[in-house]
Amino acid sequence: MNRITSRQIVILGIIYVLPFAIDRVSAIMPAKQHIYISYILATTVFIVILWMLMRSAKRFPNQDLFQSLTIRFPVLGRGIGYLYLLFFLYILARDIRIMNDYTNVILLPETPLFFIAICLVVTVVFITRGGIQTLFSLTELLGPIFMWGLLFMVILLFKDFNVGNVMPILDLDMKGIGQGTWLVLSSTGQIIALPFIISSKDYRYRDPLYSLLIGTFLVILVAVMLILVVGVPIAERLMYPTYELVRQVRITDFMDRFDLLLVSLWYPLILINMAITLYVICYGLKVMIPSVSGKMMVAPVGLLAFSCSAWFFQDALQVLDFNNEWTWIAIIFEIIIPIGIFAMLRPRKASLKP
Repeated sequence: MNRITSRQIVILGIIYVLPFAIDRVSAIMPAKQHIYISYILATTVFIVILWMLMRSAKRFPNQDLFQSLTIRFPVLGRGIGYLYLLFFLYILARDIRIMNDYTNVILLPETPLFFIAICLVVTVVFITRGGIQTLFSLTELLGPIFMWGLLFMVILLFKDFNVGNVMPILDLDMKGIGQGTWLVLSSTGQIIALPFIISSKDYRYRDPLYSLLIGTFLVILVAVMLILVVGVPIAERLMYPTYELVRQVRITDFMDRFDLLLVSLWYPLILINMAITLYVICYGLKVMIPSVSGKMMVAPVGLLAFSCSAWFFQDALQVLDFNNEWTWIAIIFEIIIPIGIFAMLRPRKASLKP
């Protein structure tokens, strides 16, 4: 296996946090123009959680958290691992449902949802079967291009910025900011997946930390641009606010459909994002059940997620309606259990010699 570099880990983490977050800026409704504070508060929480998971993983050199849990606590560790597999299975099913509806509404309105979902799942399965190195290579290739594209959007949209849309900037609605933080906790916390699939010898604390900070900065950048260009009253009522923001970009009369260019960069990253989730599930199965081939489980798990995406939700609106309740569940897996892992995976006390 090729050596994993810090750059690869950082970009992989950014891609796992960024694509869905910029498409669902759900915290605008409660937090209004102070949405950036909500993201900063949520990020601060997971800076601490990442440090705990990193410290837990470093106590077991050459192992990731799945391996550490199953070796130290064969029964309890596997139980926690299976719970995380269900957690990530829901995330994958939810993301398939969201992208299914998005593709049908924006890109392929005449195509049946079933065929769109099948194409999504088959693509994600083939990406995942390539293994972690394929994920690293794809994110390293496409990730920087997309991130530079977001920064380029600032220049293109600068002329349309209306500073009045962020006023009054000092009139803080702490209740609304708190509700916004609650809504973005679950998406921000997905960064905890990295210590579960990457061996502790391959990364340092700063690698997932940079992923979290850069990813959050780019999400805040998109949210602030959305408010400056569209305004809070309109942005909070849009189903796909970021897509509507990109549609505002005009490069003279030569290119008035810049949205197609950016979507062509964003859509593959969404597929890679889902492939990372599928890889986490299959890798976890391989660690906890050594007789199971993780590669052979990719297609069955992908089909299971496809079935769950249609079973759990009738449409993407139900996904959005469940966001508030989902945070309660996400906190258990992204905050409470990591704190428990930090306490469980502490070094054993050396026995005293007479």
